[in-house]
Amino acid sequence: MKAHPQDFIPTMQTEVAKTDQITFMNQVGAIFGYLSSACLAQMEDPLKAREQSIAIRENTLNNLPFLLEEFERNAVQNGIEVLWAADAAEACSIIKDLVVKHDVHLITKGKSMISEEIDLNHYLQEELGVKIFEGDLGELIVQMRGIPPFHIVGPAINLNVQQIAQTLVDNIGMEYTENAGEIAGHVRNFLRQQFAGADMGITGVNVAIASTGSIVLAENEGNIRWSTSAPRVHVAIMSLEKVAANLTDGLHILEMQSRSCTGQGITSYVSVLSGPRDEGERDGPEKMYVVILDNGRSQIYQDTFLRQALKCIRCGRCGTACPIYLTAGAYPYGWCYPGPMGTILSPLLLGLDDTYHVYEACTLCGGCESVCPAGIKHVELIHRYRAMKAEGDKNFKATKNPALERNAFKGWATAVKNPVLFRNSVNMIRYFLGSRQEGYASSLPGPLKSWSDHRDLPVAEKTFHRYWAELQNNMESARREAAAQLDKKGGLDNE
Repeated sequence: MKAHPQDFIPTMQTEVAKTDQITFMNQVGAIFGYLSSACLAQMEDPLKAREQSIAIRENTLNNLPFLLEEFERNAVQNGIEVLWAADAAEACSIIKDLVVKHDVHLITKGKSMISEEIDLNHYLQEELGVKIFEGDLGELIVQMRGIPPFHIVGPAINLNVQQIAQTLVDNIGMEYTENAGEIAGHVRNFLRQQFAGADMGITGVNVAIASTGSIVLAENEGNIRWSTSAPRVHVAIMSLEKVAANLTDGLHILEMQSRSCTGQGITSYVSVLSGPRDEGERDGPEKMYVVILDNGRSQIYQDTFLRQALKCIRCGRCGTACPIYLTAGAYPYGWCYPGPMGTILSPLLLGLDDTYHVYEACTLCGGCESVCPAGIKHVELIHRYRAMKAEGDKNFKATKNPALERNAFKGWATAVKNPVLFRNSVNMIRYFLGSRQEGYASSLPGPLKSWSDHRDLPVAEKTFHRYWAELQNNMESARREAAAQLDKKGGLDNE
């Protein structure tokens, strides 16, 4: 999908007006949160398991160049052709060449965030006119509607049954029904025809195993196995950080992903693929390719603090702990990565200027950080993004904040460090607010306007400093009065 995080505010204003959606998403968040917590608690030592997943991801980043080389070497020995793409345009071009080379006319896909990142579907349809069908039910629905996925597990979770039914009526000729079983059955029959006729299957990669040159794929519907076994050609796309040293590490990450995401000990289907089919085998592709995508990640990797953003395992658990995502949903983030996942990844991949509102909207509550199985320090990263934006950063496309804003914050910093200046400033502000109608500042000037347009700012009767002093004085007076009463009665009876 085309990224448009610049539209965060107008999209947010539209989404927060959907009260039914907000209610539903908070219910979803509570359910997923409960299932995940309960499933993690079933482990012998949940804390140790989380520490292990953190250590695995740190080991991957500490040894990333070597693990990628090892993966490529072993994958090639397995008969897999490994191709490297510097950016989205090169990745799309590589896959386009493969489509032409193998005379592909019909493609089926497994759910893949990385293919959404490079906008692969639209590219291939526009460049070559090939037919592409998402194999995941939710992904197929949002593909037909031309909208981004709403949730990493349930791409169409925000749509009601009427919207889903009408979408399928309009696109695949289903007879209108609101019965979930009938809808699923009709889509199953439709997709099986596409799987059987597909020339190429395209998937993502959950984990790449360096020691064996294998890729691991997880799913709950079985469509990925269709896309990797029925077509003549299988193309897997992975971002370069999705590698693990060995199968033990890879399966632990997969287990933590499943438990954190859907509350399952493991997904319904786990496939470990180590190459195209051998002679005499009936299933599997004749040719298998793995496209390893950089798309800005090498630059992130060079910063030893920022590179922790690459630890993300795409479980989506952070979203169910985020008040912004549960209120506004996925669309304001303007890309394939919603919620805290997008707040961490999008600024580094798309640039800090274009994603300004995405990371500024964060409340810094730390809910995402507390549940992250990869141990990402979300709050510290967002502080860093804001500092980079304030000072400017060419590497990550951050234009220095305007002089007026920078000077305003410098003035604020000076005021709060000087008690006398701070009290005088507060008194001046209180006087200004007190002159507003009915003691409320409902419309403030300049950069404060967007804040006051959505909030009323009441005038405090007294400052906190004055309130605290009066409270202390009242407590001291009460203590003295109590002591005086005891003296009149002859003190306490200690017998």
